[in-house]
Amino acid sequence: MQNTLYIEIMGSMSEKGFSLDELVMKVKHLFETKAMAKVVELFLTLMDEHLSWKLVKGGGGWKPDPCCSDPRHEHKDKRERRFRTSVGMVKIRWWRLKCAGCGKTVTPLLEFLDLERYQSKTAELERMVAEVVSEQSYRRTSRHLGLIGEIPVPKSTAHRWVMESDCDALRVDGKAVSIVVADGTGYKRRPDSGKSNRGELRVVLGVDSAGTVVPIGAWSGQSWEKIGEEIRDNAVDWKREGKILVSDGEDEMIRVLASLVEEQQRCHWHAPNDVKYAMWEDKAPLGERRIMQSRIAGLIGIEIPEKDFEKVKEEDKAALFEKTRKAEKKIDELIGEFLSKGYQKAAAYVSNAKNSLFSYVRFWLKYGLVCPRAASMIERLMREIGRRLKKIAFGWSEKGAAKMTRIIIKRITSAGEWEKYWEKRLRLNGNVVIVLRGVAAK
Repeated sequence: MQNTLYIEIMGSMSEKGFSLDELVMKVKHLFETKAMAKVVELFLTLMDEHLSWKLVKGGGGWKPDPCCSDPRHEHKDKRERRFRTSVGMVKIRWWRLKCAGCGKTVTPLLEFLDLERYQSKTAELERMVAEVVSEQSYRRTSRHLGLIGEIPVPKSTAHRWVMESDCDALRVDGKAVSIVVADGTGYKRRPDSGKSNRGELRVVLGVDSAGTVVPIGAWSGQSWEKIGEEIRDNAVDWKREGKILVSDGEDEMIRVLASLVEEQQRCHWHAPNDVKYAMWEDKAPLGERRIMQSRIAGLIGIEIPEKDFEKVKEEDKAALFEKTRKAEKKIDELIGEFLSKGYQKAAAYVSNAKNSLFSYVRFWLKYGLVCPRAASMIERLMREIGRRLKKIAFGWSEKGAAKMTRIIIKRITSAGEWEKYWEKRLRLNGNVVIVLRGVAAK
C-alpha cells in the first residue's frame, strides 16, 4: 500500500528580523513533540482503513487467523489505543471487526503489526531506555527522555521495562574459549533482613582462539562455587586442555575456576600491588615497599615473541624457557629475602602466586596461543560497571545489579550481538520505505 501525505504547517516570522537558531529550534520542537507522532498516526490510520475494508468486502491480500470455517467480517466499533514511542505518544482509533458467522471479534491492525494484546510501547523505545539506563540513572533517563522529545516515561516504568526485558541474555551456544578471565567487585545493594548492604558482583569472560571476547556471565549474590556449577552446565566447551584462567588472587575464585582449565595465570597488574599491600601488613617501610613492587614487576615481565608459533625457531623457544627458569629462581630468592626480614605475609603471598606467574609463557610454548599477562580487559570493563553501579546509583537489588551488568557487558564486548537482538525484536526487514519528495509553499 502506497500513500502520499500532505503536511500543513503554519509559520509566522517577524519582518523585523529573527535568528536562525530560533527558527531551527522551533521547527525541531514542532517535529519532535507533535509532527512525527501525527505522521505515524496517519500512516497507521490509513493502513487500518485499508485492511478493515478489504476484509469486510472479502478482497484478497492479508487475512487474520481464521476464526471459523466461514469467516465473514463486518464493522463493529472503534477502540482507542496509545503507544509510547521515541517520537512521542502515538494515538489511534482502530477498527474492531465482528465475524457474522461465529461472532468472534478481531482487530486487524493489531494482528497485522504483530502487537501484543495490551502492548503500550514500541520495542525501539524500549531499546532507547535500555541503552540510556546503562549509562545513567533511571531518574536521569526519565528526565532525559522528557527533554529530547517529551516522551513520558516515568523512572518506575523504565525500571519495569528493563527488568522484564531479555535483552541482557548472553548467548554462548556452540562457542569454545581458550582464555577465561574472571573478576569481582563489591557494590551497595538493598539490605535484606539480617544482611549487610554490601553486594558482591562477579563477572566471567572468555576469549576464543581468534581473539574474540565471549561474555560468559555476570552474577550477584552467587558464590563462586555456584557460578562454577552453572558454567560447567552451559554450552561453552569446558574441556580443560588448551584453556587458561587469568585472574587476581582471590582464593575461592581460583579454587573453583582453576579446576575448569589447564593453567592459571596470576594477573601481573595485581601481583606487584598485592605484594605491596602484604608488605604494608608486615609493617615494611614505604620506600622498601615501592622498591620490592618494582623488582617483582621487572621479574615477571617476560615478553613472548610476536611471530606465529610455527615460525619461531626452536632455539628461541629454548632461550625463552631458560629465561623463565631464571626468573622463577629469582622469585625464590625474593621469598627468602622476605622471610629473612620477617615479612611473613609478603613471603606467603609470593609463594602462593609463584607457580601461576609464568603460566602464560608455558601456555604459549605448548599451544602457541598468546595469553594476556594482566586482566586489563576485564579491569576496564569492571571500571565501567563500577561507575554505573557505585557512582551513579546505589540500593540495587541483586537481580537488578546482575541484569544491568549483563547489559553493559553485552553492549561493550558483543556490540554485534546487541544489534542482532534488536534487529530481530524490531523486525527491520525493509518492508517500510518513507521518502521526502520535497518541501514547498503554496
